[in-house]
Amino acid sequence: MRIAVILCFIVLLAFGGEVVCAHHSFASFDMTKTVRISGTVSEVQYTNPHVWLFVDVAAANGGVETWAIEAGGPNILIRAGWKANTVKVGQKVDVSIHPMRDTGKKGGSLMSITLPDGKIIRG
Repeated sequence: MRIAVILCFIVLLAFGGEVVCAHHSFASFDMTKTVRISGTVSEVQYTNPHVWLFVDVAAANGGVETWAIEAGGPNILIRAGWKANTVKVGQKVDVSIHPMRDTGKKGGSLMSITLPDGKIIRG
């Protein structure tokens, strides 16, 4: 009986670790590059497991491109100085990100955001 319990525990550890590592993968972002964008916040999703910011950026063709930016979880951001209302829809912001590896997608992983008052917050 004791051996069966130990084997079950080992199996749970072996497979449980993969789930945790898979969630925290940054494989879709090019962590060797930094892109800086300026635009207007069009949406903020302040929810678990990650906060998402959507920023409308002027495109070269005169249109607007919406960039999807993934930040840390709310608890991590609170420790970095964020509040749920730190970034608001309609604010003009400058954002530094690690861009998507898929260059056809506009988005990235948040490094920092500069708010209209000049305050820089890490993400």
